[in-house]
Amino acid sequence: MKKVLLALTLLIITTGCSNKVEIGVDEDVEDNKLAYLDIKNALTNQEEFSNLEDIPCNITSSINRINEEEISYRVIIDNPKVDMYNVEALLIHNNFTEDIFPSIGILDDTESLLIDSNDIKGISLVGYIETVEQIENLDLELRLWLKYEDEYNKEHEFYYKINKFSTETEES
Repeated sequence: MKKVLLALTLLIITTGCSNKVEIGVDEDVEDNKLAYLDIKNALTNQEEFSNLEDIPCNITSSINRINEEEISYRVIIDNPKVDMYNVEALLIHNNFTEDIFPSIGILDDTESLLIDSNDIKGISLVGYIETVEQIENLDLELRLWLKYEDEYNKEHEFYYKINKFSTETEES
């Protein structure tokens, strides 16, 4: 009886150990994460930047204090001078953060900015930085990567560095 019970126990343990549980990994999500990291690294290491006049839309930036320990930064891409389809963008800064940087079209769906469209008025990329430093004392540099397709499906890509911001104080 002991031998049968021991054999049965070993059989159950062996069977239980041999079953492999595989956790499903969404390949698209993994590809998007890798694309995000590749773009972020390229933008971080970029040394040559486009002039604002060469980018076929308006890019406005602002920085605001949210509370004593946090500021927000924002870049708005709007008023296209050409139809911009499948817009992708990533906005990074030069301060330490553990947060993901704001983006469009990399980890989520792309947007289109069309000259005479009433649908999408613009794209807003907003992020936050934890700091008690006064805004005027921050050595903040924002870098924007922008890619879109024109009406002929030709891709256009821009790297733009932002050092000047409008500032507003927000009341709590």
